[in-house]
Amino acid sequence: MLRLTTSGQHFCDGIRRRDWLRLGALSPLALHAPSLLARRAESGSHTTGSSLFGRAKQCVILWMGGGPAQQDTFDLKPGAPAEYRSAFRPIETSARGIQICEHFPHLAKHMDRIALVRSVTHTDNNHSTAAHWMSTGYAHRISQENFIASRRDHPHIGSVVASLRSERSALPNYVNLPERSHNDNGALTPGQDAGFLGGQFDPFWIEAHPHESNFEVPSLQLDDRVSQARLRERSGLLKMLNVDQPSLAWTHDVAGTDLFFDQALDLLNSKEAHQAFDLRQENDATRQRYGDWAFGQSLLLTRRLVEAGIPLVTVSWPRHKTNSIFKHWDTHSDGFNVLKNQLIPWADRPVAVFLEELDQRGLLDETLVVWMSEFGRSPTGQHSGHWAPVNTIWFAGAGIQGGQVYGASDKVAAYPAENPVTPADVTATIFHLLGIPLRTEIRDVIDRPFPVSQGKVIGIV
Repeated sequence: MLRLTTSGQHFCDGIRRRDWLRLGALSPLALHAPSLLARRAESGSHTTGSSLFGRAKQCVILWMGGGPAQQDTFDLKPGAPAEYRSAFRPIETSARGIQICEHFPHLAKHMDRIALVRSVTHTDNNHSTAAHWMSTGYAHRISQENFIASRRDHPHIGSVVASLRSERSALPNYVNLPERSHNDNGALTPGQDAGFLGGQFDPFWIEAHPHESNFEVPSLQLDDRVSQARLRERSGLLKMLNVDQPSLAWTHDVAGTDLFFDQALDLLNSKEAHQAFDLRQENDATRQRYGDWAFGQSLLLTRRLVEAGIPLVTVSWPRHKTNSIFKHWDTHSDGFNVLKNQLIPWADRPVAVFLEELDQRGLLDETLVVWMSEFGRSPTGQHSGHWAPVNTIWFAGAGIQGGQVYGASDKVAAYPAENPVTPADVTATIFHLLGIPLRTEIRDVIDRPFPVSQGKVIGIV
């Protein structure tokens, strides 16, 4: 049986939920999977003079879901009044003149590879719709929490990339690991999947923590009761149904299922895919460098996926459980303590090791790495509130000059002071570096055209 698993993380607005979607025996019942629409993107004729256009062969998005405090990580304001100031000290880094939080000692050694953007801004303080805005470059049609994501939503950057890839490969074009986010009613947070592009361009979800001893990628595991010969017979049956009953196979709700199952079969039968996702091929010393926790081992697995040539991987911050409490970047209470003793150390070393290994293996120059989230934190109160007006993200690799800062926040890290950057500018920069002209069109289910981004490329490129 082919299995697609779904599980979720939640922030202040959510509760964890695990549900299982089983596509049983490749039978006609499987044709009732969510809408898998066959829409392809069209390329525009836009050109660019930037020497970095198309420099990135792969992109890795480090999604720090919940909203890290800019004042406590990469935009400290030691001269601000006490009520605005972080409890942490800034430290010098490998990039002259750039300081970051003292609890990032490993990442500080790699700031000469990183370009900080300290002026990202928008107007949505809701996790759900802010995440959609930052992940797609388009504001959601509503602004709230606790609603159901739908095929009306704009697609994630990775799904756009997947839709523009015409060549067939056993490996997926867009991978999301090790969890996906849900709202407190169990609904998928919008902006993580393919939205109106259709389910065939959804990410390949890996919803398991790679540090656990029983870790495996469920979609690569063939049910013990189903032999390869039997699987081929069932695949043939499905294709026969598509030919003999085209009205059944190509209704609005199931269009694209043939591609979906072809991709699933390719994965099951691909030695290359099994090797890419097999962490057992890494030695103990390497695994220990990344750290024995979900995020660290997810980054190690991501390095393997980059080596295999997967175009886009999102590493979504997993929920770490400490003393029966889940820890995430949505630090509404005891923020300084949680950041100092848990969140920042859990991120610092593995991200530094990830950048170092990409560089050592000759991959960093062709791989774009982006640290981003839905928003930042409020100026006062241990920076406990959601804060959309300003946020810090960063870029590394793909030929970007490290050791630079673009934009600036005001004296208390509350609002942009210069060079404001919108979510659309963020997506524009990623598409530009991946070699996708910004005028390239994608189309929704009623054939309305949308440019992949309405923004402009950030001045770090």
